[in-house]
Order: sequence, then structure tokens, then C-alpha cells
Amino acid sequence: MTEPAREVAAGVATSTLDVSSVAPCLSVLSKLKEKDLAAQKLMILEGRIAIEKALDAGILPRFLVCTEAEEEYWRSRSAAFPVRAMSHEALCALVDFKFHRGAIAVADMPKLVPFEGAVTAPREVFLCLWDVTDPSNLGALLRTAAGLGVAGALLGPGCANPYYRKAIRASMGNVFNIPLWSADLDTLQSFNRNGARIVAASLTEKALTIAELSLSPWNKQGGLLVLILGNEGYGLPTEVLNLCTDEVRIPMARGVDSLNVAVAGGILMYELLQRRQWLDLGLKACCKRDL
Repeated sequence: MTEPAREVAAGVATSTLDVSSVAPCLSVLSKLKEKDLAAQKLMILEGRIAIEKALDAGILPRFLVCTEAEEEYWRSRSAAFPVRAMSHEALCALVDFKFHRGAIAVADMPKLVPFEGAVTAPREVFLCLWDVTDPSNLGALLRTAAGLGVAGALLGPGCANPYYRKAIRASMGNVFNIPLWSADLDTLQSFNRNGARIVAASLTEKALTIAELSLSPWNKQGGLLVLILGNEGYGLPTEVLNLCTDEVRIPMARGVDSLNVAVAGGILMYELLQRRQWLDLGLKACCKRDL
């Protein structure tokens, strides 16, 4: 173990902190807002909820820094990673902003793998994001997808990194609570060839309202349903729309043309999953009558 690592593992409580002389491993957190740690394949976990969800997903931090009030808790959880405790003031001085989450950890960033070969069950619903560039929107969408029971999320070209600091914060750590894969046009073509229902959120003239969209044929066939959301400014590219089986929209009132992508995605996911649930119940009832 290196000397800096020993210092962190020792967890010496500090009331003041000279950021210029901080141990090299802790210097990763110095002036945190100014850094893009993704270039170093590192991610930041802020607060107990996000850190716990990462741990549950099998991700071990390189190290964790907490306030003195949180020290006892994290020492009881830290058999496999070093912990450093310091005062709240010292922690704020280190990251250079008012930090109120009690603990912050640095971990290696997971690598997204292509969806090809992923094992799926009949009638599962997946979320696909295409050129969703804002990490806060992406994080909010993944939080909603995890909470509503979406089977997984596919991230297409142009999407923000789901392990950016803002994305993890907006998701409340749920980027670690839902399967994630990368995707491209070949992925959508494969879905199309294999009979998946690919539903695009769109504002084109051919888009049906969510109430007009029928899921009955898809539900009986037992394939996948993929909901695709695109860039907030210009939507989905033509080459993606050409591979979709359906286009859907949310009716608007009072001259509002559209919703924030995270809000729209939440509404569409909820509607599709609720209707799938009712169709599944109807399908089971039919099977019982046939018996």
C-alpha cells in the first residue's frame, strides 16, 4: 500500500485542511466542479444513497471521504476500501463548494457493453435514449425507468455518460440499479428484424396519441417493446424513425408544444408499463378460459 493510501486508511480526523498539501489520492476531489474525471475513467459518488447503490451493484470505491458525523457508519461498511474522516468544513474546503451529503467516494467507472446477446424475458419493456446530451435529464430518466420497473436502458450515440457526476446525482444512484447497455442503428435493426415493437416519442404528423396506441398484438406475440426518446431540441433522426414500428406523442394544451424529455419519458414509460400489466392480466385470463 502506498503512503497516501495508508494515510487515507488511517482515517485521521481533520478539523482544517490545507488543500494544497492534501494527499495525492484525495487531490482528485480538490476543486471538484472544475474537473472532468470521466477522462480518467473515474466517477464520483455523493451521499449515502448513491454510494450504497453502487456497493449493492458490486462497485467498490477506491476510497471514501466522510464527515466526522458519518465516520462510524462508513467504518462499519468499509472492510474493502479506505475511509478518511474530516470535519464538514474541511470537506467543503476540499471540494470547494458547500457539500451537505456527508460522504463522497471515488470509484472506477463501469464500461458499457453492447446490448447484443442480452438475455430478455417475454414482453419486457426497455428504454432507449438517443442523443440525450444533458446528464441531468439522462439521470432523471434512468431513475424513473428503474422505479417503474423497466427491464433496462440502451444508450445510443450522442448520449451523456450515465456515470457523470450530474447523471449519478439526478438518478439518485439508480444508474447502478438498472441494467445499462450501449446501442446503435445495428441494434435497432436487429430488434426490427426480430419482431420487437419499437415505439418512438415523436411530434410528426403520423404520431398517435398515447391513448390511440394499441399494444394488444405485441403483447400476444411476446416480443420486446422498446421506447425511444431523442434529443430535446430536434428529436429523433430520420434513420431511427424509419426503424420504428410506431410513433407516439403526448397531447398538449394551452399552446405548449412539448415537455422536457425527462417528464415526457416518465409519462410514456408509466403508460406503457401500466397497459402492458393490464394486457398481461387479460392474456392470463384468456389462457385460463382456454384450459
